[in-house]
Amino acid sequence: MKIIVFVVILLSIGLGVAYGWMSREESKPLNERREEMESEITEDFIYRWLVNDNGTVATYIKNNGEEDEDLVKGREALAETLGLLMYYALDKNDQNLFDGVYNQLTGYFLEADGFINWKLKEDGTSDVSANALIDDIRILYALALADEKWDANQYMQTAVLISDYLNNHNVTDDIYTNFYDKKYVKASSDISLSYIDIQGMDALVDRGLLDDGIVAETSQVLTKAPLDNGFYPFSYNVEEDEYTFSDNVNLVDQAILAYHYAQVGNRSEEFLKFIKDEMTKRDLVHGMYDRKTKEPTVDYESPAIYGFLILYALEVDEEVLAQTLYDRMKEFQITDKNSDYYGGYSITDGNTHIFDNLVPLLAEQEMKGH
Repeated sequence: MKIIVFVVILLSIGLGVAYGWMSREESKPLNERREEMESEITEDFIYRWLVNDNGTVATYIKNNGEEDEDLVKGREALAETLGLLMYYALDKNDQNLFDGVYNQLTGYFLEADGFINWKLKEDGTSDVSANALIDDIRILYALALADEKWDANQYMQTAVLISDYLNNHNVTDDIYTNFYDKKYVKASSDISLSYIDIQGMDALVDRGLLDDGIVAETSQVLTKAPLDNGFYPFSYNVEEDEYTFSDNVNLVDQAILAYHYAQVGNRSEEFLKFIKDEMTKRDLVHGMYDRKTKEPTVDYESPAIYGFLILYALEVDEEVLAQTLYDRMKEFQITDKNSDYYGGYSITDGNTHIFDNLVPLLAEQEMKGH
């Protein structure tokens, strides 16, 4: 099945920090890889505009004070980006790219005890004290798959380190939760349903990296979740045993959740019908909707939302829908070869978000096989 779906250990203590990206002789930093690009215009755009001098991948083009809803600004780098880039490298069968991202992980994001900083400043240092479960699960799963694909022992060594930290810290009442905060020595009491990747977690159990009982309890948070007007809850509070719905539904969360659920056989039929109806009625999908009326509450669209919806549609064998979503997503891409931003998505005033380029990149790669 296709892979899709934001340290210092022995090697990186000595050589990893010193050599940065270069865990393998032929591995190159992202900002050097573009010289070898042929036709991957989205990937090339990312290399040209969204890579910092130290090789970390920036969230925005512009280095300003603009913050998104997750309080990320300017040239800060995200662990979320690492996991998604690893998935892309695996799907593309590009070990050199994977090693570049792996060395970004071990050289900057990962600490000696297995803790992954969820974001970094442009210079590669961190001022946060929390990790993010969904990022760590993506990275773990990618490392396990890479170990099987390329038989490189360092990937599994790093995976063991990360998994030990998650199993001992990111747990509340036998359920994996959103984050662990080292400053307050406490795990979150909430789990966002879009964080629950049942397929990925089950695969990590099979490889001895996650706790079987905790994964089973965490998975049930999703499988037992009630629907409201066809939408899934946003989160579940472990301590209160209570689901929370958002009155203003964020489609990217719903799309990620539906994609994860589809990977284990649940088509989310009501949500699927909603997306089909929107594309029939409006020829587009908005970023947010009122949960009760199912009317859009914002005007904007997002290439990232289209990207995840494409992955979801392909997973449930809705290839016509996937193509329709893909065609709409591509309307947000700069295709003028004379533009400085050729290949990029959603450029506004010379700026864009990495998520609106990286998720479409994943969707483009998946569509090649269909």
